[in-house]
Amino acid sequence: MPAVSTAIYLKNKMNINTEKVFLIAQDAFKTTLEEHGIPSFGLGPVGIKQVHEWGDFEVDKSVKYVIVTYDPYYCHTKLTEAYLYIKENKAEFIAPDCDNFFAVSSTRKVPGSLSMQAGLSAVLEEKPRIMGKPDPLFFELIQKEHGEMNLSKTIMIGDNYNTDIKFGFNCGISTALVLTGNTKPEDIASFGGKQPDFVLGGLGDINDDLENTKFLRG
Repeated sequence: MPAVSTAIYLKNKMNINTEKVFLIAQDAFKTTLEEHGIPSFGLGPVGIKQVHEWGDFEVDKSVKYVIVTYDPYYCHTKLTEAYLYIKENKAEFIAPDCDNFFAVSSTRKVPGSLSMQAGLSAVLEEKPRIMGKPDPLFFELIQKEHGEMNLSKTIMIGDNYNTDIKFGFNCGISTALVLTGNTKPEDIASFGGKQPDFVLGGLGDINDDLENTKFLRG
């Protein structure tokens, strides 16, 4: 969904004929942009540049948007190119999501998209425009495409408190935390502040009739 919301955002803002998008992401993200008529470049592995080589790098002045999300080929070369577009072109720095971790097994997490955005944010001394959760812009774009929703009958279900559940809070809708991914039962006490409305052991606990769903809490 962050790729779709980013595509919708760009489609309504950029001039496709004169402006370019530098993309740090995976293949599927580029495909989603293309499905919405938005070309991009920067995908895949790149040749490594030494620091002294950047003095002769010609910055393409037509690059007005820089998208940074998870990229298995992320490196200092990509970071530097993104930095130059944002710093010298005033390109908009966009983060489709800000996941701090990816759960790769029941006992292990690895750094997520946030780890790739944080270095760029630090040297730029600015935060990116977040397209996905927990920013409510994502919800606004969804409603723009599909029509207004009845907030009292809408619920956000997810396994990540920092993105999914906070997204629900920011959008003014009910929230249900699922304990099968990023969040474990023992993590709940560490959240502090506002708590999810409901807690689920797994998605399999959800009943077609939400009132009969087996909530662990709520």
